[in-house]
Amino acid sequence: MSINILLGPPGSGKGTQAKRLVAKFPLTHLSTGDILRDAVSKETALGLAVKALMAEGKLVDDDTVNGLVFARLQDETQGVLFDGYPRTIHQAEALQQFMSSKGLSLGSVVLVEVPREVLEARVVGRRVCTGCGEIYHLATKPPKQDGVCDLCGSPLKHRSDDTAEAFRKRMDEFDSTFLPLLGFYQRQPGFHAVNGDQDPNSVFEQLQTLFQENA
Repeated sequence: MSINILLGPPGSGKGTQAKRLVAKFPLTHLSTGDILRDAVSKETALGLAVKALMAEGKLVDDDTVNGLVFARLQDETQGVLFDGYPRTIHQAEALQQFMSSKGLSLGSVVLVEVPREVLEARVVGRRVCTGCGEIYHLATKPPKQDGVCDLCGSPLKHRSDDTAEAFRKRMDEFDSTFLPLLGFYQRQPGFHAVNGDQDPNSVFEQLQTLFQENA
């Protein structure tokens, strides 16, 4: 069983691409957000610990995240594609040790590269429907009627964490943990980078080629 990883900053589109990849290849898409929510809903021991941390507004620590991820991997029989994990160098090292102990192989590790100014424009222009959750963008996917969802007619909102100031703060925090993580994976033989600053279909074509080569 192979472990595949998509890396990239918030707004790079890696989540969308991950869904397209698992529809094309025999892979299970695993995101830490989904794993955390699943553990909380099932009220496992780790899930209850996560629920308590979230209730206090605290971040889930690396060891707890690793425990949840490794427990989830025990149930998998085909290759997996991680989106949003590992997030830190500690998580990456722990994952590598777990893989070695279970005889798992590292497949493709792909960085979706997008310039920071492009990411900021993507985030700041984003609007979210308060009713159905549909996502719009003022430049690339504007609603037909300003401030109103095309699908359900509910008002659109500009989330507080989608401002330029909030984005820059979030990216500074992201870089502090991501750059060491990137350095770790750049040394792996299956590492590649693709240009994420282009049409999503073009990005997917690049990713598809890489995954076919490393399948």
